[in-house]
Amino acid sequence: MSTKLKLFIVIITTLFFSCKKNFDAPSWDVDVLAPLVNTSLSLNDLLQDSLLETNTDGSLQMVYQTDLIDIDVDSLFKIPDTTIVEEFVVPLTSVVNPGSTFYSNDEEKELNISNGIELNYAKIESGFIDLEVFSEVKERIVVTLKILSASLNGDTLFIADTIEAATASVPGYFSTSFDISNYELDLTGINNNSTNTLVTKAIASLHPEAFFVQVNSGDKIIFNYKFRDVVPYYVKGYFGSQDYQFGPETTDFNIFNTIVGGSIDLNDVNVMLDFENGIGVDAQLSLTNFSTQNLSSGNIANLSGSIINSPININRAQETYNFPEVIYSYYQKQINTSNSNIDELIEVLPDKLTYQGNLKINPLGNISGSNDFLFKKYPLRAKLNVEMPLSIVANNLTLVDTVEFTLAQENVKNIIDGNLFVYANNGYPFDADLKLELLDQNNQLYKTISIINNRIEAAAVNSIFRVETPKMSVLNIPLSATDISELTLANKMKLTVAFTTIAQPNYLKIYSDYKIDLKLVGDFAYQINAD
Repeated sequence: MSTKLKLFIVIITTLFFSCKKNFDAPSWDVDVLAPLVNTSLSLNDLLQDSLLETNTDGSLQMVYQTDLIDIDVDSLFKIPDTTIVEEFVVPLTSVVNPGSTFYSNDEEKELNISNGIELNYAKIESGFIDLEVFSEVKERIVVTLKILSASLNGDTLFIADTIEAATASVPGYFSTSFDISNYELDLTGINNNSTNTLVTKAIASLHPEAFFVQVNSGDKIIFNYKFRDVVPYYVKGYFGSQDYQFGPETTDFNIFNTIVGGSIDLNDVNVMLDFENGIGVDAQLSLTNFSTQNLSSGNIANLSGSIINSPININRAQETYNFPEVIYSYYQKQINTSNSNIDELIEVLPDKLTYQGNLKINPLGNISGSNDFLFKKYPLRAKLNVEMPLSIVANNLTLVDTVEFTLAQENVKNIIDGNLFVYANNGYPFDADLKLELLDQNNQLYKTISIINNRIEAAAVNSIFRVETPKMSVLNIPLSATDISELTLANKMKLTVAFTTIAQPNYLKIYSDYKIDLKLVGDFAYQINAD
C-alpha cells in the first residue's frame, strides 16, 4: 500500500470517530484490593488486666477475687429500740417550796437485748433518746433525767427542762429528742455486777421562780423515754453461743464475660478461702452449699468434697487498746482438684456464684470471761481467691470482638463482584472457626457473611508444647454485587472466633505473646467507563 493511501485511511478514520456521538463509550474491568479490617484477638485484650498474671515462663494464669461473707455488728446483734416508763405517784399531800426537790429516784433499766448476749460496755456511734414527761402538779416544775451510766468526755448524760403547770384537765407536758452519738455506756448496773443494764436518775423540783404549791396525794409525774436507732461503734461482754444462718447468697462471677460459648477442660484450679476475723469471738463456719451457674447455658455445678459441711475453726481477734484497735486473726482453707471438684465449677464458665452456710459464735462458750468485743469497722470476712493456670483443652471456646467497619457508598457503585479475603495469622495452638457479622448504626445484627470454609488452622507447637511460629490461613469469601452493596450499611463488624483443641491431646498453656491477627481485604472488580 502506498504512503498516500495509508495517510488517507488515517484521516478518514479520525474524522469518523470525531464526528460520532458517545453511544458506545469504551469500558474496562479492573481489580482493586481494599483493606477493610485489621485487628488482633488475644486474652490480654478481652480480659481485664487485673484478671491476668504472667508467670516466669511467660504463660498466663487467671486470678480473681471476690468477697463472700461480711459479718459485722449489725449481723451479730442490734440494740433494739427500748422504751422505759417511770411513774411517780405522790404518796402524801404536802406543800412544796420553790426550788425544793420532791422526787428523786435512782433505778436500773435493762436494755432490750436478746439471744443470750450480755454486754457490759458500749460506745455509741449514733442514736437518740426521745423523752416525754407528763406532770399533774399545778405549778411549774423542773424535771431532770440523768443516765448515770452514760458519759461523754467524762460528763454524765442529763436532760433538764421546765414543765408548765397542769390544769384540772390537762397535764403539763415536755418532750425532746437528745443525740447520744459518741456516748459511752457502762452496762453493769449500780453494783457493777449486771449486764445490759443502765442506771438512771429521775428528778422533779418546784421551779425556783414558782409559788409554793400543794402537791396532792395521787398526783403523777411520768417519765417516758425511748432509746431509738442506737448503732454501737464498739461493744464488749459475752456475745452468747449463737448460730447464724447465711445465704443462699448469689454474687456475680465476672471472669468469663467475653467468652460467649463453648467449654474448657482445666488442668488445675486452686481456690483459697481467706478468712479475716476482726471480731473478738471464736467462730466456727460450715459451708452447706457452694455452686456456680452459667445463666446463658443453664449449666450448674455443685461443689463436692471435704469442704462441704465440715467445720472451719476461726480464732478470735486480739484487742490492742491502741491504734489500730484490733489484730486480725487469719485462716486459709484451700480448695483444689485434689480435695474437690472445683475445676468443674469453673469449667461451666459461670457468671453467678451461690453459697450458703452457718456460723457458730463462741462454740466453746464464755471462755473469754465476758471479754468478747466488736468494733463496727472490723468485721469477720471471707474472700474467695481463684488462681487458674491457663493450661486447657478447648472445645469451641468462643471469643467475640467488635470493630469499626465502613465501606462508603461511592466506593462500591461501580463494583461488579469480588471476594473478601481473611488473612488469619494464628498464634494459638488451637484450630479456630471464624464467624463474621455486620451490625448497623444501632449495633443490631442485619447480615451474617457466609464463609464456606471458615477453619483457621492451629499453630504448631514444639517439644514443650509452645508455639514458636504463627500459622497463616487465608479464607476466601465470594461476593455478589448485592452482597457488596449490603456492606455499605454496616457500621461495625462482629468477629466471633471459636477455638478447639484438635491436633493435641495434651493440656496446652496459653502464653502472654499468643494472639490471632485478622486482616480483612476486599478484592473487588470495578467497571470503569470512559465518559
